[in-house]
Amino acid sequence: MRKFFGKFVSVTLAAAVIAMFALSSDDKWCSRVDKAFDESVLGSFLNESKAGYGRYATGLPGQAASVLADSGENGENGENGGTGENSGNGGTEQGIGQTADTASTHRDYEETDKISAGISVEGVYACGRLTGIYEQTEGVLVVNTTEVTDEDGKKVNPADKKVQCGDYILSVNGRTVADKEELSEAVNDIMKEYDEKHEDESNEDKSTVNIKFLRGGEKMSADITPVRMDDGRYYMGIWVKDDLAGIGTITYYTKDGRFGALGHGIGDGTQSGNLLYANSGDLYSMKLTKIKKGKAGAPGEIGGVVYFGKKSHIGTLDCNSNLGIYGQLDSDELSEYAAEDTYYPVAGKDEIHTGSAQMISEISGKLEKYNLEITNIDKKATDTNKGMELKVTDDRLIELSGGIVQGTSGSPIIQDGKIIGAVTHVFVDDPTGGYGICIDEML
Repeated sequence: MRKFFGKFVSVTLAAAVIAMFALSSDDKWCSRVDKAFDESVLGSFLNESKAGYGRYATGLPGQAASVLADSGENGENGENGGTGENSGNGGTEQGIGQTADTASTHRDYEETDKISAGISVEGVYACGRLTGIYEQTEGVLVVNTTEVTDEDGKKVNPADKKVQCGDYILSVNGRTVADKEELSEAVNDIMKEYDEKHEDESNEDKSTVNIKFLRGGEKMSADITPVRMDDGRYYMGIWVKDDLAGIGTITYYTKDGRFGALGHGIGDGTQSGNLLYANSGDLYSMKLTKIKKGKAGAPGEIGGVVYFGKKSHIGTLDCNSNLGIYGQLDSDELSEYAAEDTYYPVAGKDEIHTGSAQMISEISGKLEKYNLEITNIDKKATDTNKGMELKVTDDRLIELSGGIVQGTSGSPIIQDGKIIGAVTHVFVDDPTGGYGICIDEML
């Protein structure tokens, strides 16, 4: 991606629990396991965030957020912030995968969110590798609107009731904007041009800009009067972001390199709770640097360094759905992975049963299998991300991480020599317990 080639940044998944809590049938607190990056914590007030900064981690709807700093012109390792936001409204669970904000992404991804496309998939490679995930939004995502103080000291909210959290700004006066910087530049160019043409006229006549945006997939527009602040620049009072990034786990891939990951979608990181509407996405290699053990009331997390660069590119994302994120592995990674991973038959829901199973994860720094117990199966679950309930029984994993932690969402589950699903949630009151999605839902 244009802002990250040749750079690397440090990623920490914060422990704070944020929005999208929901009450489960058994009143257990649980949390999805991973995050993407969310700029809503500090946000970008038009041009306030410099290029390369403001990469925040959040996962699917309902995750915590952590700051990713720029790696610097010389490629130094960026600092990580770890600031979290809590806008939850109470409930019984937090998703460890969010929030990968997922509603569907651009290009009608909801129509292609399953690799099988109606064709039966008999087997896949179980993966379990940790990966860095990056997605570029379609347009500029509105996080919130806010008051600004003009150069005369008057407080106004120019965008109030014009745009709202979850909107995607596409253009300003017909000028297409793809990121925060372009949005800021467009507004200021238009306003400065207006000022030059009307410098001898009354200040009472204020110029407006026309914003075209998407709301729930529908194109809309609004006229906003930007405010000039004491720095001489114009602002619309909108907090925005243009990309998200974070750590997750690849669940499986096919012989031709089609992969599925997370077992849930990537949310937009806002209070809207929608899936991220993106126009591009990529997977990158990462190095695990930290494991924070989970404990009752505080889900654990993993941290690592994600390398955003051509040489570190692993695959391309083309789908963000409620069932997971999907795409194509690069040929080099496909060859390397397939030489090491096991090809498993796919189990249908009727083949999954309570009892022993195994989870594949790279959380120790290498791929290993950890013992689980499938304690309950809900074949008619309305929330497909919670089709099975599981319990970690492996002392090695409990000692290492306390059980299921944020960042391991998507870890494949094996039972009776078949792949049966992926881990998606962790119980907040018991990090050894959680939920999983059945593999036939992801396929």
